[in-house]
Amino acid sequence: MGFTTTWIKRPGYLGHFFALFCGAMLPFSFAPYHLWPLQVLSIAALFLSLKELTPKQALWRGWWYGLGVYASGVSWVYVSIHVFTNTPAPLAFTMTLLFVASLAWFFALMAFSFQKWFSKHRFTVLSFAAIWLLFEWSRSWMLGGFPWLYLGDGHISTWLAGFAPVFGVYSIGFIIVLSAGLLLNWQWKTRLKSGVALLISPWLIGFGFSQISWTGVTENGEINVVAIQGNIPQDRKWLPSEIYPTLEKYRVASEAHREANLILWPETAITVLHHQVQEYLEYLDDEGKQHDTSIITGIPYQQGTKEDYPGAYHNSVIALGSASGLYHKQKLVPFGEFMPIPDSWHGLLSFFNIPMNDFRPGKTHQAQLQVSSQTLQYGIAPYICYDIVYPDHVASYAKDAGILITISNDAWFGHSIGPLQHFDIARMRALENGRYLLRSTNTGITALVDHKGQVVNQLPQFEYGVLEAKAQIMEGNTPFNIWGSWPMLVLSVLSLLLIRLHASQYWPTRHSQHPS
Repeated sequence: MGFTTTWIKRPGYLGHFFALFCGAMLPFSFAPYHLWPLQVLSIAALFLSLKELTPKQALWRGWWYGLGVYASGVSWVYVSIHVFTNTPAPLAFTMTLLFVASLAWFFALMAFSFQKWFSKHRFTVLSFAAIWLLFEWSRSWMLGGFPWLYLGDGHISTWLAGFAPVFGVYSIGFIIVLSAGLLLNWQWKTRLKSGVALLISPWLIGFGFSQISWTGVTENGEINVVAIQGNIPQDRKWLPSEIYPTLEKYRVASEAHREANLILWPETAITVLHHQVQEYLEYLDDEGKQHDTSIITGIPYQQGTKEDYPGAYHNSVIALGSASGLYHKQKLVPFGEFMPIPDSWHGLLSFFNIPMNDFRPGKTHQAQLQVSSQTLQYGIAPYICYDIVYPDHVASYAKDAGILITISNDAWFGHSIGPLQHFDIARMRALENGRYLLRSTNTGITALVDHKGQVVNQLPQFEYGVLEAKAQIMEGNTPFNIWGSWPMLVLSVLSLLLIRLHASQYWPTRHSQHPS
């Protein structure tokens, strides 16, 4: 223990670099590596390194840890800024560094809050887990939100996944942090059996939850689905010369699968505005109705009214044939569809060449897409790219839907780990909501995921392909569909309040007995 006391627990750059390393280790617990035990080691190391710090010192220790997490886990943002927008490398690197350094403040404030109000009292393990959960949740809405690298997303295939349809992805992170704290703080020499029981019991409970079917298949609910992966290079996708070849590629592929009940095209598969291809859309609509097929595609859309933004552009989904409806994306991608800088700085956009950098979010509480085929009527909850990473947004929209669909163009992030992380997050949403999820992307990963979050069929990345599979239309709602993240949020807040209340009564006595 003398080794750790000398520099890990003390303020200074050696301790900060240790935190940076431990933070950089955390993303290896997610796709494509799936080394989930690294979560426990990384968090335990952070917990240990905070023990002897003041709140201000903990702030910086947490910031270095967060810098390691995001520099290692989301550096693929650089690809979208530099490779596909021709932004000079130094500027792209600076923008990426500023982005990850800003995100690191979530961990900084988390460490500060823990060290200032909870580290000197009893139940530190519980309070650390509760604070971690609240700060994970805050990343889903604060400053627009960046709900990436949630601990629970690394457990789509472990027994802890059973908690997802009950209490959501945050509950899994809560358990992992609690486990890391117990490993460090439990009196193992005298209470070995109870410690082992505490560590193992969540896994057994999760396994038990995973055996429960929270939703069921509706009558005559099996459908044939098709998802088309166009694999159009990102550097050519928006060229005027590619418009007609692209439209033909998707049309021909769809006509070859007219027997399918549902055909899904990727995000912005059509690269011109909705009103500019009316005849083409009418043709698809007629073809779909004639063959009782639903055709759903991503398309840019210009708002024709002044409800939200005069003449606003939206990243949208339109349903044709036996399906109907229009959805505008609500959660936009930073550095992809908008630049996360003040409006007064928009002159800087001349440095960038992003064809989708001026989209506006759609309204909340949009209606689901509706399918009215000859044999089956059901709702479809659509999500465009970044939409799918928000747990409560997805749950509220998925309620009573028959199937989930998500479309994306992860070509923005090339051969990086970003698209692989994105796919696992989408799988977690399918599990949380107990529904099949059909995913169509430009370059991958295009797949069908079942209601347990497991892959039914999948296309290889960076190849043209047409995915064919059978999906189930589900009915009923999971507990998470009904109450969302609120039970875990309330539990965390109440735990912290009770710990503080206990501390206010207990600390004066303890302090008088053990003066510092």
